[in-house]
Amino acid sequence: MRFRFLTRSRLLPALVLALACCVFGQARAATFTDALGAAVAVPDAPKRVYALSPPDALLVFAIDPCRLVGWNMPQTPAAKQWYPPCARDLPVLGGFFGQGVTPNKEALLKAAPDLVVSGTMARSNREFDSFFTSLGIPVVHIDSGTVSDYPMALRQLGTLLGDKERGEKLAAYADETLEAIRKGVASIPEARRVRVYYAEGEDGLATDGQGSFHTQVLEMAGGQNVHKTPQTQRYGMDKVTMETVIGYAPQVILAQTPKVRAAILGSPAWKVIPAVRDGKVLGLPDTPINWFDRPPSFMRLLALKWMAHALYPDVFPYDMVRETQAFFKLFWNKDLDEGQARALLTPTGAAKP
Repeated sequence: MRFRFLTRSRLLPALVLALACCVFGQARAATFTDALGAAVAVPDAPKRVYALSPPDALLVFAIDPCRLVGWNMPQTPAAKQWYPPCARDLPVLGGFFGQGVTPNKEALLKAAPDLVVSGTMARSNREFDSFFTSLGIPVVHIDSGTVSDYPMALRQLGTLLGDKERGEKLAAYADETLEAIRKGVASIPEARRVRVYYAEGEDGLATDGQGSFHTQVLEMAGGQNVHKTPQTQRYGMDKVTMETVIGYAPQVILAQTPKVRAAILGSPAWKVIPAVRDGKVLGLPDTPINWFDRPPSFMRLLALKWMAHALYPDVFPYDMVRETQAFFKLFWNKDLDEGQARALLTPTGAAKP
């Protein structure tokens, strides 16, 4: 999907004027030094926030879903069921992320944000920074490209949105999770590290290389990504051959979708691979949104525990039902019973935008 830069001669100037009047009338309460070192005058508890990429929009959502003015891409019906009414039917404004998608200027003006968040994943540019700042809308850059950035990002967003207490609670969970994972992985000898292949695409013969943000959870949880070739395109999903995967001899396969998992388990060609032979083809949890990537989000904090437990249950003896209940209570404000939590640990195939 591509979002156009609309320049209708009458509508756009009128929207610019209306938005400028609204924004200029809002008092700036503080100066925030962002990830680029810029001192940005920000409003006191902004009410209407736009983020330039899905990962950053979802971080804002975690703090307060009702502050968002729009999504970067269409949301699935499965995901919407988990959203509060204020976030369920927001307009699609576009953003900066994979596949050449750019924001819709006219729709942004209609949405009238009073704060713009541009995270590491957004790949923002000077044109759009100037577009917002010329209207008096502050643009704040944060680091959010890795899971390790989340504690700081959540604290910063909590401060920016006027809810330090919630930002601190979420950041504390992130800190504790990251420390537990780091400590556990450090105790695992290299010789014990599990070889893992991430199977993507219709046939499972697409993957992402070592160091890709798409495989960050796998590698942080102590798995050895068997595909060591660096990612060749931003969107990822580089093609490989069946012979290559057989040569990798992964001990575990992560199947991006239930369809991919079924294709792998039903194909004679895959049966020679240790992971298939040993029944270790894992489907990625994907509700309300994918826990692993596409888009990468705060769900990766729970995915880290899931992944570490799946690879090294002796080192990470998590009760994933309880972990899922606790996570959803904190991040989604949802009370799950045991059956609901168990269901979330099984991929549905319905949550990919």
